Amino acid sequence: MRDLLGSGTLGGFSDALDEALRLQASKLHAPDSRKSDKGLRRFTIREMADIAFRMNYNTLRHHLKSIEGLPEGIMEPGNRRTFSLEEIHEIQTVLHAAGKIPEELFPSKLADESTTKLLVYNLKGGVSKTSTAANLSQFLALRGFKVLLVDLDPQASLSDLFDIQADLDDIPSIYDVLRYEEQSEGEARVPISEAIQATYFPNIDIIPGSISLTEFEYETASAAAKGIPFYSRISDALSLVEDAYDVVLFDTPPHMSFCVIAALYASNSMLIPLSAGMLDVVSLVKFLDLASSTLESIEEVDPGKRFDFVRILLTRYSPNDPAQLQLSSFLRNTLGPAMLNTDFLASTAIADAGNTMNPLLEVDPSSFTRKTYDRILESLHGIALEVEREIMVGRGRIGNSEETS
Repeated sequence: MRDLLGSGTLGGFSDALDEALRLQASKLHAPDSRKSDKGLRRFTIREMADIAFRMNYNTLRHHLKSIEGLPEGIMEPGNRRTFSLEEIHEIQTVLHAAGKIPEELFPSKLADESTTKLLVYNLKGGVSKTSTAANLSQFLALRGFKVLLVDLDPQASLSDLFDIQADLDDIPSIYDVLRYEEQSEGEARVPISEAIQATYFPNIDIIPGSISLTEFEYETASAAAKGIPFYSRISDALSLVEDAYDVVLFDTPPHMSFCVIAALYASNSMLIPLSAGMLDVVSLVKFLDLASSTLESIEEVDPGKRFDFVRILLTRYSPNDPAQLQLSSFLRNTLGPAMLNTDFLASTAIADAGNTMNPLLEVDPSSFTRKTYDRILESLHGIALEVEREIMVGRGRIGNSEETS
């Protein structure tokens, strides 16, 4: 026997990798020390028209020239005018006030509309939950939706993508909001407003995840034995801040937990990412059965519990793969409108962007061939459009059979 001390061995691996990753990050983001120091890239008028406003390009150019007081952007080499995301949102507000953007295409909530609380949910790992959450949130934020991300995964990958690291930066995490004062040696919970962190991406705030979330599971089991309820812990906390947001988006871990159950209780919509593989479909059957049983328990606590929409998103999809094409057809024949029409395509652009810790909208389109970039952009934009349509149907701005075009 080699007589390895497990705790010391694994701790050594952790220390070595942590140091190597810090060094790698410093090289990757040089001369800045962190990703968020670089600032967000600027966007062209074409991107503003197609993605942010969903408006004819020439119509937008006319508005930019004819309406006084709008931000002018800056002229880039190649005679391209670009705008910051803050400038885009300012232009959007002015155009809406001037009657140039109709209500069904204006993202901000009206006074009587409620916040969409979207759970990205699947207990299977590797189905692109975090990638879906990150990219979807940024497309919605570019459109003008105010988004609050809630990272419920102890691994906190979504928080890392947005350069918010509660464990390293000594800031509150979602655990500090949810913890039990009765179980945490008298330590007081943190008000949710203190745990919300602004990100470098305008219109996106985040409540970061933390490895401490594992403690919440032990504490909840002990609290439940004493009759302390946990179902409403997330919804009660969110009730204090959710009116400030158009969308609250939960990223969940690849396992069932008390935290996930509380998020199910708090959410009013659901997106289920599913990898394009038969084993993943077989796992989905078991997941759906377990999720259904969990919701039955929640519905006993809250008989009025309902969802505005529940949709399934096919991820890591290669339409040129005959087996995956057949699988897609099988799913759509079986589940019909439950499937999103747009698939999250497998793409080297997503893989490369993931290696640099950047969702798609943060990378320079010139980093890829135009065809590669346009293909994945169309995929992610299409997913965001379908989710937005569900939001607008839930708000009552459009009918269930209408299209927001």
